[in-house]
Amino acid sequence: MSLVRRFLVAPALVRLIRKERGGSRITEGYFAPQAGRVSYVRVDGQACHLVLVTSAPDGTSSEERTDVPRAHGDALMDVCSGKAAYDRTALALGGGREALIDRYVAPGEFDLVSVSFDGADEAQGFPVPAWFGPEVTGDSSYDRHAVALQGVPHPGEI
Repeated sequence: MSLVRRFLVAPALVRLIRKERGGSRITEGYFAPQAGRVSYVRVDGQACHLVLVTSAPDGTSSEERTDVPRAHGDALMDVCSGKAAYDRTALALGGGREALIDRYVAPGEFDLVSVSFDGADEAQGFPVPAWFGPEVTGDSSYDRHAVALQGVPHPGEI
């Protein structure tokens, strides 16, 4: 089980980080949500996965992935209810911690940084870097499946 904290981040900073570090394009197609579960197909380069995420009431989640051939992934993508594409860059924060910076390009544009933790105490003790913007962990409109199915939230200026 893992816990993820998400923050908005300034687009200009993300452009600089991507220019320096590069990244990879990830496309996800989401199926209609079910109680406590989200399922989607993920295409990352030539790798393709069918993913099932189960959420617990305490905010933690577990994820099961199954490799699928790219042709099957493309066929599944065609029948998804919503799609999202983003460019992901991994960035070391120090102390063994890694941030994932996602620059969404579809269905609209915005930038998000995510940090994963093993538990609630570790997440609460995390010293948030000054370059992180407002935290949106509790705002479900920033969940990847919500972005794909409902569109991009309007964060305003960051």
